[in-house]
Amino acid sequence: MSNKISRREFIKKSAIGIVVGGTVLSSLDITELAAKSKFGKIFRNGNDIVVNLKDTKNSALANVGGCVYLDDDNILIRTSLTQFAAVNLICTHKGCTVEVNGNKFVCPCHGSEYALDGKVTEGPAKKDLKTYNAVYNPTNETVTVKMGDKN
Repeated sequence: MSNKISRREFIKKSAIGIVVGGTVLSSLDITELAAKSKFGKIFRNGNDIVVNLKDTKNSALANVGGCVYLDDDNILIRTSLTQFAAVNLICTHKGCTVEVNGNKFVCPCHGSEYALDGKVTEGPAKKDLKTYNAVYNPTNETVTVKMGDKN
């Protein structure tokens, strides 16, 4: 018995797949899914990242302690009404990605802990997380993260 299907059967099954797949995709609200993303809305200005605090994708930054991910490896956290911390999330011990856990970062691989400013509070890591200068402009309601300025 042959496993081959006729051209007509292939086209018929493909058309059914396209209709079903299109129906499923059309039922998703892509705008709502994007709005729930952990990533903030940013734009680049050379090496710098500019975050507009008025953009709804960055609304978590309206509150002290709020944060948005700038990309897979970096996060911006509001630490006071006028101060922000930009921190690289790669653990300095073995290179795992640390996670936000309340008011600290915790490495899921070996348990290192860091304060929100990137300073080691508990080993085995010995070096602080990389941080970047974050410049708040209250007039424009933006934060510029100087990605070329590692601390």
